[in-house]
Amino acid sequence: MDVLKLEGTEMINRTQTILAIQVCVPFQRIDSKGIWLKDNPLDFPYPLMLFQIILLVLISRALYCLLRPLGQTKFVCNLLGGIILGPSVLGHNKALRDKLMFGGKEVGLSDTIARVGVIYSVFLISVKYDMATFKMKAKNGWKISLVGFLFPSAVTSSLVYTIASTISGLTGGTFFLLALTFSLSFSYFPVVAEALDELNLMTSELGQLAMSSATINDIIQWIFTVVHLIVIQQSINDGAKTLVSLSALILFTVFVIRPVIKWIVKRTPEGQEVKDGYVIAMQVMPLVMAFLSDIIGMRPEAGPILLGFVVPNGPPLGAALVQKTEFMVSEIFLPLFFFRVGLTVNVYSVDDWSSFRKLQLILTMSYVVKIIAVTVIALCCKIRLRNALFLSMMMSMKGLIELIVYDAWKAVKAIDEQCFTHIVLSALVMTMIASPMVRFLYTPPRASETILSRIRNIQSMPSNSDMFRILCCFHNEESIPNITSLLEASNPTPSSPIYAYVVHAVELVGRAVPRLVPFNTEKQNARKNSATRQMVQAFDNYLKISSGPVIIQAYTMMAPYKCMHESLFRLADDKFVPLIIIPFHENHPGVVGPSMVAAIRHFNANVQLYSRCTVGILVDRGMSCPLSSVHFSCNVALFFIGGADDREALAFAARMSGNPNVGMTVFRIALRSKLKERNEEEQVDAKLDESLVDEFMLRNIGNDRLDWREIEVDDGVQLMDAVMNLQGGYDLVMVGRRHADMTLRDEEMSEFVENAELGVIGDIVASSDFCGGQVNVLVIQESRELGYGAFRGGV
Repeated sequence: MDVLKLEGTEMINRTQTILAIQVCVPFQRIDSKGIWLKDNPLDFPYPLMLFQIILLVLISRALYCLLRPLGQTKFVCNLLGGIILGPSVLGHNKALRDKLMFGGKEVGLSDTIARVGVIYSVFLISVKYDMATFKMKAKNGWKISLVGFLFPSAVTSSLVYTIASTISGLTGGTFFLLALTFSLSFSYFPVVAEALDELNLMTSELGQLAMSSATINDIIQWIFTVVHLIVIQQSINDGAKTLVSLSALILFTVFVIRPVIKWIVKRTPEGQEVKDGYVIAMQVMPLVMAFLSDIIGMRPEAGPILLGFVVPNGPPLGAALVQKTEFMVSEIFLPLFFFRVGLTVNVYSVDDWSSFRKLQLILTMSYVVKIIAVTVIALCCKIRLRNALFLSMMMSMKGLIELIVYDAWKAVKAIDEQCFTHIVLSALVMTMIASPMVRFLYTPPRASETILSRIRNIQSMPSNSDMFRILCCFHNEESIPNITSLLEASNPTPSSPIYAYVVHAVELVGRAVPRLVPFNTEKQNARKNSATRQMVQAFDNYLKISSGPVIIQAYTMMAPYKCMHESLFRLADDKFVPLIIIPFHENHPGVVGPSMVAAIRHFNANVQLYSRCTVGILVDRGMSCPLSSVHFSCNVALFFIGGADDREALAFAARMSGNPNVGMTVFRIALRSKLKERNEEEQVDAKLDESLVDEFMLRNIGNDRLDWREIEVDDGVQLMDAVMNLQGGYDLVMVGRRHADMTLRDEEMSEFVENAELGVIGDIVASSDFCGGQVNVLVIQESRELGYGAFRGGV
């Protein structure tokens, strides 16, 4: 018996040894020892993956630099970069494919990183998702969305179910064909929003309508996705398990994670950033949610999307997550995903030309029918034909979400390599056609095209007007005292009260959709408006001590600085505002930061360039006439040289001169050479100047607070010297940006002008050499679209 046990034991040991030998594999390093030890780094997965990332980022950025001027989006450039490195172009060469980058040694590692990039990308997309988009243009949005989805789906599905059985690469079954039809007909909100952001059309009327329609499409898509996840299960029992698992994940997200997120936001002091520990924890959570989604049999992207929906967009948490995560994801991780897609796009895999023609018919039909459907329903919504066509192009652009869907189909073998290549290239070509058409041919309609809005300047407002409307934009709380002092100096009276629209401009971070909302329509106790609420309170405090009737309507404007001016113009057009006041970009640089200074300067330049009314840039040096309930006084100086902008400044000064608490000094500087010789245009300009000066003097007869001085100089150099010699104890200096004297044009004085947006004289009085840099300056510019003076005196 003992012998048998011994033999059995030996047999077991021998068997285990044999099994151990069978599963043993040689150890393979993932990194090289270096070229000095004769190792080729590209023979090892880790350095090979790093090489691929570097090469892809460089190629993608180079393509972006080349194709962006042609109207192409970053999506197009990234996908083209992946395709160029794939088997369709460089990878078709066997040496490159096997030795340099396409040997397959690093597939698992880089593919995992690419999937992580997708997880974080969909998470950030859902964080920035704003349900306010659902309310924008809701009536027309519903019509365009439903018709733009249902009609193409019906037409395409009838074609798909007719000929799909003869297309060899479509092997996903009946329900997959329905998914294919719907996917070709959907307009995904993240794709549309990202494309419009790159095209600077997010704040346009048509852009907001497109995003509203895409939002409704997204709701339909999520409902279909849930149904699809349940139906594709092998049995009813498995479908029920999927439904229960999904419900449990949703409940866990809403009732466990969401309260924790609210607690984090609550613990963050107002106006301060979220602690790094909380941000790091939230950055890890998408991976946790992706892991949970995979455990219950769902796609890993489902969990991060749910998580993103419960994170409040905007500051403090949503903005912090986007700022600290998005760059790495969009510039490093996502290009790697495009590279993995490019590796599977192989134009040489197309060999069944009969199937190719049939699938191309389906794809072409879906795109054409969608364009026709959106155009027709837009015409029914009283949108002009040209704009209706552009709207259909916006709704037809493709992006990251489509690639994720197509990649998932290929992963489950619902489509083969040829069909995948065909569908991806069709989406790429469609976007490459639609994007430049929208960028170069679509011009947002402007309210100033009407004759009525073309006369919006200060001079066009009657002196006895029942209300003086002014729009004041500010970026931080430090600008408010100067704005309220300017409003008080503008002479609010019972016969002509001031209606001020004050707009808190906030850069769009952590949100996907620009917004311009009246402050009083939002929840007053909402944390996201706490900063604006404090600023509005400062204006409310001013109303209590104002000497005359002032009405203030506060707004919060959230948009990218590159297109923020469009939202501002829309408000000014709607309210028929003749004057917009914006802060100088160098006001309070310690508060806004260097990057924000450049963004504000670009915003100011856009306002001056495209405004349909008069614009004033307020240089804040700390106004020395503080408001109080007891007394207010302000000493104002105006340099009048002549021209449309100076006339606007004089018209504004005329209103101020009626304020008994404002002292006014006007320096009229004339060039002797211009008094003798004038061409026809200069004579017209001079007559307009004289007419306004006579009106101003007549209005101020008996006003002992007005000091009018006439000064004559020989040339531009003497003019600038005269300005420097007229320093005094002023609280505010006003000047026009452009002048009738051609020697003061910005182009000819560019060497001496540091801030072109202030003009030649404005730059002088705003410098530290004038009054020690302690005087506030208001630089006035009439709209470039207004009359004769708009084309005089510089850029």
